[in-house]
Order: sequence, then C-alpha cells, then structure tokens
Amino acid sequence: MKKIFLLGLMGLMGIMGAQAQFGNYGVKVGVGMATVDDDLSSKSPILGASVGGYINYTFAQSESVLAETFFLQTGLNLTRRGGNFQEVLENGASLMFREGYYHSYYLQLPILACVHYELPIRASGHVVGVFLGPAVSFGLFGRYGDRRITPSVTSTAANYDVNFNGSADDRQVFNHINRLDVSAIIGISYEYKRLSASFYVDHGFLATSEGDDILRIIENNQSGSNKVDVKIPNGHNIAFMLSVGYSLGSFMQE
Repeated sequence: MKKIFLLGLMGLMGIMGAQAQFGNYGVKVGVGMATVDDDLSSKSPILGASVGGYINYTFAQSESVLAETFFLQTGLNLTRRGGNFQEVLENGASLMFREGYYHSYYLQLPILACVHYELPIRASGHVVGVFLGPAVSFGLFGRYGDRRITPSVTSTAANYDVNFNGSADDRQVFNHINRLDVSAIIGISYEYKRLSASFYVDHGFLATSEGDDILRIIENNQSGSNKVDVKIPNGHNIAFMLSVGYSLGSFMQE
C-alpha cells in the first residue's frame, strides 16, 4: 500500500509538471477528531487540527473534457494527530492496564486530485466538489505518555511510566514512534467566491509505533519467553476533519 501511494504521488507530480498551470492560492484552517487506530486498544480521540496554505493547478488550456472541472491541489500544512488509548491484559489471576496518549505534530504535503461542479441554480458561484489523493507527513515534535498499572500493586505501576516519572526526553513523542507517515485523503467540498469549506478523512498507512512495543514486553513477561517476532498490530493515524479556506488570489491574469 505504501508503494502504491508513493507511486501515485510521483505520478501526480509528473502530471503537474507536464500539463498544469498555476491557478489560485490561499490558506486553510481545520479542526476535527484524531485517533490512533489498532486492534488491541480501547481508544478515545483528541482534537485534530490543521493550518497551512494551498496552491491549485488548473488545466484550462487542455483539450480534455475535464479541463474545466478537474484541478490538482497541493500545499503545506502543520497538522496535529494522535489519540488516547487503554489496554486491559490478564496477568495471571489479576488484570494489568496500559494507558497513555500520543500528541503529535506533523508537517504534511498533500497532492489531491479534485473535481468541482457549479450548481445549476439561479444564484451563480455555488460550487461543490470531491477530492482524493496521497499525503506525506514528517513528524516535528509532540508529547507521549505511557504507563502500565496493576491494581493494588504500587511498585508495578511505576515500572513503566514516562507520563509522570520519565525525563523530558522520554516524553518526546518521536523518541517512541515513527516520524514518517504516508496517508490517503478523501473528502467533499463547497465553494462560494473566495470562501471554501470541506470535510475529509485522513487515513495513515505507516505504523506509528517502533518495533519494540511495550505490549511485546508484557507478553514476554507473562509467557516467560523472548518472542521477538510477536506480531503487534501497531496503530495508524486517522483523522476526521472540517476545514475552511480563503483564496488570497490567482496566478492567472484576469
């Protein structure tokens, strides 16, 4: 899947360089719900956010029938991703809990294929659209908290706790998870004059966690073995976002 999206990204960049022209440009701000999804955790979302700028590339001089409705959009965004999680594991006759959070900030480069259509109503300028494409994100900074708790056993609760007892370096999120993410973005949009609004889903495909997950440590402690090949379903970033944009101008002569 990673290779497919990277090839798609390179293909869209090639199209832009060969046929597209600069269109308009602007700024976007978005908020929504972000989480880290996996198969083991019960999870709750955090506030997802995005702020950045965009550039549209049009195909106005192309002979294609899609020239008036199809365009490409790229830009650069600062995004907030992550989530809260809790896992319950059996430890003999007792239970063990793992809980924590990721608060991650990425620099994101999306390349979106967009199709828009002006509504055939009396008042002109109302445009709806859909968009889809890959995005590459690189982690800049963040906060990480993770602790393992066995009820009524105070010493065990402190064995693995970078939330309260760890150093400042331990609490840096990208000392524990991968900085690089490749995601797919799909959404719908509405435009009127210079203003736009959109709803989109941003689904990451690269695991957020490094190979040495604390779940593997717990599993090995319980089984008395050293299973370095235990398959841990590491989480992926997912966000559901609402965004508003404002066009600052156009590269094309009016």
